[in-house]
Amino acid sequence: MKSFVCILLLSVGLSASSIPQIVRKGDKYSLLVDGKPYIVLGAQVSNSSGWPSRFEQLLPGAEAMHLNTIEVPVYWENVEPQEGQFRFDTFDTIIRLAREHNFHLVMLWFGTWKNGTMDYAPDWVKTNTTRFPRMIDNGGHPVRVLNPMSEANLNADRTAYSTVMKHLKEVDGDQHTVILAQVENESGSLFTDRDHSAEANREFAGPVPSKLLEALHKKPGTWTQAFGAEADEAFAAYYVSRYVNAVAEAGKKEYPLPAYANVWLREQKNFMRPGEAYPSGGATLNMLDLWKAMTPSLDAIAPDNYVLDYANYQSVLAGYHRKDNPLLVPETGGPRFASNIFYALGDFDALGYAPFGLDRAVEGGKVNDLAKGFAEDCRLLGPAIPLISELQGTGKLHSAVEEQYLTDRLIHSSKFDVLVQFGTLHSEYGGTFGTQTPGMTGRALVAELAPDEFVVIGFDAHVRFRPARGRKERNAQFLSAEEGTYVDGQWKTTRVLNGDETFFAVRFPPQGAMLRFKLMAY
Repeated sequence: MKSFVCILLLSVGLSASSIPQIVRKGDKYSLLVDGKPYIVLGAQVSNSSGWPSRFEQLLPGAEAMHLNTIEVPVYWENVEPQEGQFRFDTFDTIIRLAREHNFHLVMLWFGTWKNGTMDYAPDWVKTNTTRFPRMIDNGGHPVRVLNPMSEANLNADRTAYSTVMKHLKEVDGDQHTVILAQVENESGSLFTDRDHSAEANREFAGPVPSKLLEALHKKPGTWTQAFGAEADEAFAAYYVSRYVNAVAEAGKKEYPLPAYANVWLREQKNFMRPGEAYPSGGATLNMLDLWKAMTPSLDAIAPDNYVLDYANYQSVLAGYHRKDNPLLVPETGGPRFASNIFYALGDFDALGYAPFGLDRAVEGGKVNDLAKGFAEDCRLLGPAIPLISELQGTGKLHSAVEEQYLTDRLIHSSKFDVLVQFGTLHSEYGGTFGTQTPGMTGRALVAELAPDEFVVIGFDAHVRFRPARGRKERNAQFLSAEEGTYVDGQWKTTRVLNGDETFFAVRFPPQGAMLRFKLMAY
């Protein structure tokens, strides 16, 4: 595959000391680490696990899960316990431990916002409510959220974050243990839809800034005139997004790591009222255009996707997978996270995927039943990252995932149709059909290397091929079916299948397999 070889040669030519970056070529985005394609196969530690003793306890389990990346918070209250007095020993030790165990890190900045509140701000910010004002709800009461309209709040956070990034460059600028920076955490406000202070009310009654109107192609007017029922939320989003962008911009001046903001979604949340079901002012899908207009210093806006049903889970992925926004899934969960990664990587070109709660997934260095499927995913997918990254955005990479009553997935390619089926195959009128695996564990990635060559990575599945409809040939025949993996970007065969293993359909076992097929049509 010529393009795959080209990207490997390009990677060799890039300096190993080049900073991690998200690059765009046409509509395709790629994450490069040390000049090589990289996809985050990660997990996020629990909120209070960004401490060396706890982090070290989790490392054997992270290794057993075959992760390449761990997402770890950095707490403003820990970094700057007294104004202007910084300490970095906590995160420095975590960086050292990650290096020793060959993990990359994503740094999560818990600053002004963490889940729509100010809980990780230091005491000297929390207690001085005159200098560091809080938001006011529509009843005139202060809430547990710093006001994004305040320059004092912004300056304090911006100074802390940029100081962290300056230090990070000093201790990690050559080694690139930390590959991404998350700016804040699920920004926006719980408890109120916007600030209702006297100053905010005057601004809300006035005209919408012309820069925002121009970016969103709206006519001049007040916030209510321009945004209607979403006026309060849009007002909040304008100030929150400006604030987050200013923090990110200051950090990048010190050390330009790729930066993103994560989002507490509004989807499937009761009545979906801002400030109640989710933080108001965040980059939810209804506010995403506004955020993209106001955050040029962010490389991505990323959904924390906890939606449980597969249709709406994919709708969220599709909403954040835009020409102006690469998809990254920095948090996810629920019973299907071992399957949803296949949608994210195969159909929506995700640059990374990380379930939340590494602490819950590993116990005593072992992977528990909840996370075994995802651990097997990472074991198989990890060696294929260069291939997956190269094929994303080309239309030659697809997922096939078993869902309730969905046991057969047909994938069209340039020369062959690929049928992926789950459960025991059952013949009846109309052909042979899948049934259902007991735990709906069937999942696969189908990669088209050439018109007659495929790599399939799958679990609990059967795969068959037929010439594409409309071609004169009626049947497909294997020239080879090789089980193996990738080693340093090169395919390595471990055994060749034939006979019983290929006569009816090629079966992918519960523990998974990676197979490379060469076909002919007749």
